[in-house]
Amino acid sequence: MTASRSENPAGGRCNLKPSRRTILKAVAALSFLAVGTAHAQQFPSKPIRLIVPASPGTSIDAITRFFSDPLSKSLKVPVVVENRSGAGGLMAYREAAGAAPDGYTLILTGIPLYLLPLFSTSNVPTFDPVKDFTPIARVARVPFAIVVASDAPYRSLPELIEAMRRKPKASTYSSQGVGSSAHLCAVTLNTNSQTEALHVSYKESSMATTDVAGGRITFTCQTSTGVLPLISAGKLKPLAVTGSQRWGVLPDIPTAVEAGVTEFEFSSQLDFMAPPGLPQDIATLLSQHLVRIARGPEFQQFCIDQILALEVRDREDLAPEIAKEVAKWQSTARLAQAR
Repeated sequence: MTASRSENPAGGRCNLKPSRRTILKAVAALSFLAVGTAHAQQFPSKPIRLIVPASPGTSIDAITRFFSDPLSKSLKVPVVVENRSGAGGLMAYREAAGAAPDGYTLILTGIPLYLLPLFSTSNVPTFDPVKDFTPIARVARVPFAIVVASDAPYRSLPELIEAMRRKPKASTYSSQGVGSSAHLCAVTLNTNSQTEALHVSYKESSMATTDVAGGRITFTCQTSTGVLPLISAGKLKPLAVTGSQRWGVLPDIPTAVEAGVTEFEFSSQLDFMAPPGLPQDIATLLSQHLVRIARGPEFQQFCIDQILALEVRDREDLAPEIAKEVAKWQSTARLAQAR
């Protein structure tokens, strides 16, 4: 009898001495765990940047800046917000997709994540909304308001719709770029109400909204951040909101569905994404911190104040949603391209 083998009940021999291949596999597995642990222990060790695919003062900018301070305190490193609004946010998405997969670059994404690649010309480098990003966490959804100038003749959304039906393409709507949330919101409105209006594209949402207030554009669909100050100043008139509920600050303004546009609910998801190839342990760590902040009372109050619909998903729950979002928004994009 030797130390390297023993008799088994069937009469054969069982080698008790592990093979060289088994030892190498065990060492590789332990090394992988060690590297993962090292990632978590060493991260973060320098400032983290949060890229905003929009200009300062927009809704997505305000939300990103809300998360920067508590995330900085939670991770004990500076968190810097960087605005990249060029080409409707395309520059921001490309920059985030091409950043190092080390956890030090995140971007807060919305509908344009899925739409910009479809609207970009063939000679402009773009990105893949699935392959070029690592899902981290969803924190909320943003509804929109359909607004006209305060002195516009329309007193309700049905009146605006009727005017567009009487004179197809005589009305105009503005947005902050082809493929932007505002653009797709108006396209969805026209599709659901079987109307037509001409799209006028601007570089920024503030310009798109200002020209509606000045009577140069018929209507626009914008977030609360962009329209509430002008509504309060008496320069814009809200006709309807696009979410499933009325806004607390505009209790008399109906949802689009209440106003008669059946099955028209429109909101933009807000997801934190990282570059592709991010180590799972770092992705999980970032997701845990962002989800904890999103579920806290401060962010819940922020959502109430900013007219956001709280919707929190960690990285594991968010990943399966991405394919659904791609199919949903690409279908909407095809409608926009057909008009």
